[in-house]
Amino acid sequence: MSNINSLYSLTPMTGRTSGSDRTTVIGTVEMKWRTFWIAAFAMIPAGILTAIFFPMLASWSFLWIPIVEFAAFYLIERRTKDGLQLRTYQAMVDKKRTTLNEYHLCGQQIDVSRVEFGMIRQITAPVERKAVPGKAAQSKTFEDFEESLL
Repeated sequence: MSNINSLYSLTPMTGRTSGSDRTTVIGTVEMKWRTFWIAAFAMIPAGILTAIFFPMLASWSFLWIPIVEFAAFYLIERRTKDGLQLRTYQAMVDKKRTTLNEYHLCGQQIDVSRVEFGMIRQITAPVERKAVPGKAAQSKTFEDFEESLL
C-alpha cells in the first residue's frame, strides 16, 4: 500500500532545465512562461518611456514599446553564436568585468596569470592497411595514405 503514493525524482533522467522548452497557452497565445514574464516586465520601462515622450511626440511615442520589447528579448533570450552560447547580457557583463590577467566566464573569475601556454597537436596519424598484421605502419605523406586506401 505504501508504494501507491511514491514520488520519484526524474531530474537525473530529464535534466534540470527539461521544463524550459515547455509551452502553455496564455490568453490566446501559446508561449513559454519565460517569454511571457520577459514581455510583461519589459512593459514597465516601455510604459515609462512612452509616458515621458507622449507630450512631445504624441502617438509616435508608442514606438518605445516595440523598441524596448525587442531590446529586452535581445538581451535576455538571445544567445551568443560561439563558445558556451551564453545569454547576451551574461556575455556583456563578463566582457565588462574582464581586466588584465583576469578573465570572467559565466560570472566566475578565472585567473590566467599562472597559466602556462602550450600547443595543441594532432595525436592521430593515418595507418597503412597493407602492412603486416599485428604491426601498423605509418604513412609519411597524405598521398601515401591515399594510395594505401586504393
